[in-house]
Amino acid sequence: MTLMVSKARVLAAVLPIMVGLLLHGRLAFLGLSPVRFDLPRPLPLPDPRSTTRLGEVAFDLIGKDSIVYPEALVKSPDGKFAFLSLGDGRIVRMTTKDTIEWRDLSWQTVVRTGEESEDCGSGGPSDENEIESICGRPLGMLVTRRSAIDPYYSSRSSADEDVLLVADSYKGLLMVTNIYRGDGAIRVLATRAVQDPSGYRFNLLNALVETPDGSIYITETSRRFQRRRIFYEAMNGRPSGRLLRYSKQKGGIVDVVAKDLYMANGLALSHDGKSLLIVSGVTIRRFDLALRRLDPKPFIDVMPGTGDNIRKMNVLPTGERRKCYWAGLGGKYAQPFSLLYYLSDKAWVRSAMLALVPYKKVIDLVPKWTALAIYDERGERIGMLLDDGKDKGGGPATVRVPWVSEVEPLGDYLYFLSWYNPFLARIKRIDIQP
Repeated sequence: MTLMVSKARVLAAVLPIMVGLLLHGRLAFLGLSPVRFDLPRPLPLPDPRSTTRLGEVAFDLIGKDSIVYPEALVKSPDGKFAFLSLGDGRIVRMTTKDTIEWRDLSWQTVVRTGEESEDCGSGGPSDENEIESICGRPLGMLVTRRSAIDPYYSSRSSADEDVLLVADSYKGLLMVTNIYRGDGAIRVLATRAVQDPSGYRFNLLNALVETPDGSIYITETSRRFQRRRIFYEAMNGRPSGRLLRYSKQKGGIVDVVAKDLYMANGLALSHDGKSLLIVSGVTIRRFDLALRRLDPKPFIDVMPGTGDNIRKMNVLPTGERRKCYWAGLGGKYAQPFSLLYYLSDKAWVRSAMLALVPYKKVIDLVPKWTALAIYDERGERIGMLLDDGKDKGGGPATVRVPWVSEVEPLGDYLYFLSWYNPFLARIKRIDIQP
């Protein structure tokens, strides 16, 4: 009996140590070392009087399993074309017979930022077959003139043209030429900043903005984790995001202008042109362009969801003229409960969860909704488009278009982009008129 008791005591003492070592080994393998971190307290959901519920609004789902995981949409200056960055590495050019309504759509591949493979995009938003780094994953884009970004451009050797500047999360900062005719061509402009060691390559470039002085600013969401494991950056609690600036001088260089940002994501130029707005987790930071530094006070202290892309707009989603900002929201971050906020001060719980739960299941644990927040020039929330699956007349709580990265107006429609959905979604603007 004494021997059995001794064995039980030894097992009780050794077992936690063994479990701890196993968890530590698993976390080290994943590159994780979670710490406690501070997040602002979630706010109540927006006032229903300023919220447009989308539960009964009809969504068109376009290009299912062809337009896969569309992250961003940019329009050509003449409004005749729209470009989409997709989860299988492609950038497609979208056209319509009627650029007033944008009802009937067709699309054609301009370029793939990586190599061609029949498996591209087949691993889903979490890239379960680990092929994104081969196929490419374009995220942020903007249309600009070649003369503005190409360090080797000369008017004596070639005509100026519209080009796409692309932030690819694996391939770096890219320039795509010949975007209106046939197949595009890619040139890599930068893969690291001048402050980076020679062996480092950008890990997760995300959003792009061109400022009036011709500078290009870029967010790098994480220096530790690739796009396919972006939730590890959120859960790790160790901010490694950066704000970068590209210049075509000296053959094209990138400088680090701000660092240690938590989940640096969407990027927009302010309406007064004096600052950049940087989506940082559930907060929006402000970067002063004249002083070249982050303001200590956030532009928006806390949003009702984890932020993705942000757009400077001159209209509300209904079409009413007003200077504002549209912020796409991913996971829910609002009272009465937010998983991210609950876990922020519980590093051990996050460690166990990340070590033991498959990554795809981690994504599944985050509550889904369709959400776009609208803010005025001062950062006050003035409206929201929302579908949380609860306004279906007593039916099951389902969300048709979760994880909105951004919403873009084209003609009579609002287009909902998402890194998570294998389709492009849209609604008629008339359906959300008050």
